[in-house]
Amino acid sequence: MVEYGSGYVNALGTHCFYKDGKVDCPPETGEFTYRFIKSDSLIIYNKGFGEQHFKILKLSNDSLIRQISRQRIYADSIDELINGEIEKYIRVTNE
Repeated sequence: MVEYGSGYVNALGTHCFYKDGKVDCPPETGEFTYRFIKSDSLIIYNKGFGEQHFKILKLSNDSLIRQISRQRIYADSIDELINGEIEKYIRVTNE
């Protein structure tokens, strides 16, 4: 899925979700996994670094709209609630 907003596509904001629970988040590096904790909540883990919790505002076959609600950074012992910005993604495929 590629991030979009205000009429443009941000190719750097790309997430590839896989059925085995892994997710690629370029240009970020690290080992990422994800988990749905409820039908309206998503957590993305960066192994050894931290995790971000999102409220899912919309999820369909071709779009994801989410808002960050909590951020945990393990090394700095940060665990804070956030009323973050809304991020919108659209599905793209290579055919």
